[in-house]
Amino acid sequence: MKINTLAKNAVVALTTVLAVVSFGSSARAGFVNLGAAGDFAALALTHGIDSSGPLGPNGQYTFNGNVGVASSGPIPPAPSQKFQASGSVSMPPSAKLYLYSGDTFNSSAPGIPQPQPQNAANDAFLTQARNDAFAASSFAAGLTPTATYGTINNNLTITEAAAGNYVFNISSINFSGGKALTLNAPAGSTYTLNISDSIVLTSGSILVSGGLTASDVLINYTGTNVVQFSGGGNSSQVYGTILAPLAEVGLHPGFVAGSVIADRITLSSGGQIGGMTVVPEMNALFPLFGLAIAVGSTHLLRRRASRKSMSA
Repeated sequence: MKINTLAKNAVVALTTVLAVVSFGSSARAGFVNLGAAGDFAALALTHGIDSSGPLGPNGQYTFNGNVGVASSGPIPPAPSQKFQASGSVSMPPSAKLYLYSGDTFNSSAPGIPQPQPQNAANDAFLTQARNDAFAASSFAAGLTPTATYGTINNNLTITEAAAGNYVFNISSINFSGGKALTLNAPAGSTYTLNISDSIVLTSGSILVSGGLTASDVLINYTGTNVVQFSGGGNSSQVYGTILAPLAEVGLHPGFVAGSVIADRITLSSGGQIGGMTVVPEMNALFPLFGLAIAVGSTHLLRRRASRKSMSA
């Protein structure tokens, strides 16, 4: 008996979904290719990562993806850099923790896995990710701006009517009292924000609307001041990837729906990094299997009933 067209289409659709899941997400943030740095939800380039929990309100994980500390040797006065976590800090079971050789692991959080082996292969991977992050930041900073802004400290929406790759040079973003910068464009667009002086969200947010998603936005911070998040219940939120190779990003607390790639990363009071690199767990695909089987079976049963009616 031949598989009917509808059932075949269901199988093809399921195969397509599985192929997308198997390969994971792109190593891009908006228009900019992050290279190996795009494999991480949180990546500290020169110093370490410190997260004290508790778990925040935005999902079930503190770091929703791979985590890495890519420092390549002792940085005075610290003998080595470290990943440190406590309390309910957690990662998905599929996520991995990478530490450069010589960096230390100090975690009492049961939701954090043991790091991957510290060896030459993983050191090379972290070095490539570090180099790619700096290269991506330099590339983004050199893009021709669509428009230029000074300090943004009040509610503002930047809207583009046509799909395209847009670049905005901004001196600083300084929000309090729940103010927000909203990025609005059709699906298929990307926004790159090159911010030179400071990002302070106490509380405040960078949001997306129209057809934009967090994966379409790169916040490339080229300054050295701490990128500061605060506000109870993660009221300060960024929908995009933060690339800050020369600065600390501190979520105390705060929520980033994309990735954080920075000199140093600190989280407390429920700060969370959403990440865009985690492959969905297989149990999330069970409804798709059921849908494919149900569609195919229903059509086959109808075909059999039709044959019996015709032969009666």
